[in-house]
Amino acid sequence: MALGCALSGLYSLSAARAAPGLRYDIAANLPGDGQSPAPLIVAGIADSQCGHWASVLAPLLADALQYVAPFTLTTTTGWDGVTGANLFDIQQEQAVPPSGIIAPGTVVLAALTGDSRVHYDYLRWVPTFISQQPTVAVGKAALHRSFAGFLKGQPLRVGVSRYGGAELPTVLALDLLSLRPLPITGFATPDAAIDALRAGTVDVIQLPFDADYSNRIAALQDDDFLPLFANAPTHSAFQNHGLPLDFATVYRQERHRVPAGLLYNAWAATAAAISMKAGLMLPILSPPATVARWRHACQAAAAAQEARDHARDENQTMLTGAACISAYAEMSPDISVIMALRRWIALNVPRWRDAAARRSSPAAAQQNPN
Repeated sequence: MALGCALSGLYSLSAARAAPGLRYDIAANLPGDGQSPAPLIVAGIADSQCGHWASVLAPLLADALQYVAPFTLTTTTGWDGVTGANLFDIQQEQAVPPSGIIAPGTVVLAALTGDSRVHYDYLRWVPTFISQQPTVAVGKAALHRSFAGFLKGQPLRVGVSRYGGAELPTVLALDLLSLRPLPITGFATPDAAIDALRAGTVDVIQLPFDADYSNRIAALQDDDFLPLFANAPTHSAFQNHGLPLDFATVYRQERHRVPAGLLYNAWAATAAAISMKAGLMLPILSPPATVARWRHACQAAAAAQEARDHARDENQTMLTGAACISAYAEMSPDISVIMALRRWIALNVPRWRDAAARRSSPAAAQQNPN
């Protein structure tokens, strides 16, 4: 019943916005012609990845859209962008709503998992620009050589920030491989996860394929840790830059069949969501002419040297036009996939919490003093 309420909430905003009699006129946000732009909401602080992208894109977009003044950037608090996404939704009711939002993929993940904080409908946003970067699962070399033989029925401890957090694609992938993943929470940064892996607190971690990845994985290989698989499509553009084998390929090698089913589709959607480091979205009711001008402006901005330099420095790829639309569609699965994902989370989180409670109990501490 809770699942049904959560799903109905995901789409209730869509129906409300599509209804007649809306109190604002989105035509007020038409770009160019010597106007001053409405603000851009940044789903994160100024020093976040979205904040950095906003500072790069804002002047380029203002120039391409022929505004007489730069965009005002409204930054928000919150570690995953949900606060900013909620603000974007609320401010659509203003006389002059925000021009758009620059948000990370974690806002999509929160909606997919049914996070109770979510009051927006990302399915009703119009994507115009996406910056992507995949993630990589890392673990012991022995695990890499033989997934099935290494564990011998023991749960596989996975370092995560929280249940349902950004590491969800890795946990899902390991579950699809029947490796009984057991998320261990509290590792919100790559350095914290690496320390836990080296200390033997966890068996697998997830790292971003960012500018620091090469140095991190080289140091980890000295301790017999290797990349297990990438949370990325089979023909990712990052494969030309040292990305490990994608999960689907590893699955075929281990299970001798092509991955399929609702949970595999859920993995694909969550992996695509987490890969979005910054996405520029417009409200769904933006006039077609406005959307066309913004998409053209984003293509011009992505071609600018400043944006290209920033993407290279962060080891990210920029998507605009049809590629951007296609990438966003990968984060928008069928309702049956969303239901399967939420059911899987609802079934597993209690078991994970019970296991964590047993691990931290006094009796467990006496049995495992180290």
